[in-house]
Amino acid sequence: MKNYYKYLFLCIITVFSFYYVNKIIELSEKNNTLLVSINKYADENNYKCREGSISEEGIVLGLSGLIVNMDKSYNNMKGLGFRKELIEYDEDKCILNKDNNLDKYIIKGNDYENNISLVVDVDNGKYFNKMIKLGENKNVEINVLMNYNMLKNNIDVIENHSNILFKGNNDKELNNFISILHNEFFCVKTNDFDVIDICKEKRLNSIKIIDYIDSNLLSNTKKILDKGKIIFIKETKLNLDELSSTINYIESRGYNIVNINKLLS
Repeated sequence: MKNYYKYLFLCIITVFSFYYVNKIIELSEKNNTLLVSINKYADENNYKCREGSISEEGIVLGLSGLIVNMDKSYNNMKGLGFRKELIEYDEDKCILNKDNNLDKYIIKGNDYENNISLVVDVDNGKYFNKMIKLGENKNVEINVLMNYNMLKNNIDVIENHSNILFKGNNDKELNNFISILHNEFFCVKTNDFDVIDICKEKRLNSIKIIDYIDSNLLSNTKKILDKGKIIFIKETKLNLDELSSTINYIESRGYNIVNINKLLS
């Protein structure tokens, strides 16, 4: 009788072992299939940084890439099978990115996306808000460049503070600007003063103006329109009158008019 139970126990152990081994094999095959699926997805969708360029004027930013993180993606899907929404990525940053180049002027966004930015250089404050509103009616974000006094006097009428850029000539003006907007804006070189010297100390990027339009907004925009452009526009009644047709032209050429932060992200 003892031998009977002994053999019965051994048979149960044997059957269980076969079952367990088969489950391990099935799970291993499933996981191998999952790894193959993730690898295939990565091969088809990974894209590396597309680098920018540098010149005496400043830098053209690169376009960061995205690389599938195999380990994190696999752990997310283990036991579930391949699911695209559970893919995790790592950013493949370019050398010429804004975070690591505070000591260089930015002259342009990347050359790879059809994005440009329009920046109104605020002078007397008469027209810039109308230009912003005109853009909003067309689902376009217009950026504004102003000094501290203009910011202080108009902060309540500007709804989107992320569209504001700084112009000024000294630490005091910059610190006053920061007291309102914190460290969430770009500095712009508008004269012989190297604004980059004070802005980099505050971890702020600086832009050098390459394309500035005083008048004849539409015709001059046609001459310079290109990927990544930052087009500065003088605040005048004539430029306000031509802004709508200029926006229509830019969009008809396949370009997106975006916030400066998106252009230089």
